[in-house]
Amino acid sequence: MPHPAGEIGRAMGRAVRYEPISLEAFHASMMAVGGPLVADVFTDICREVLDGRNAKLGDGVQRALGRAPRDFADFCHAVASDGAWDEAA
Repeated sequence: MPHPAGEIGRAMGRAVRYEPISLEAFHASMMAVGGPLVADVFTDICREVLDGRNAKLGDGVQRALGRAPRDFADFCHAVASDGAWDEAA
């Protein structure tokens, strides 16, 4: 499965790179943006998302929306076509 950054880049027609950082570096950056509460909350969320418990696909989207989930590449192409990432890039 391709990395999500690659899918986003392909949809935008430009290079997008994923550069991992440590949770400690992330926390330090978040401290500068939002202080200790924001840094602690977002770092805890990242820790939980990245700890492996989310490695399998579930059926939450289908149950919540009553339809099959959309392919990530299709989502990226739709968002890029709408121009949502033009300014951010």
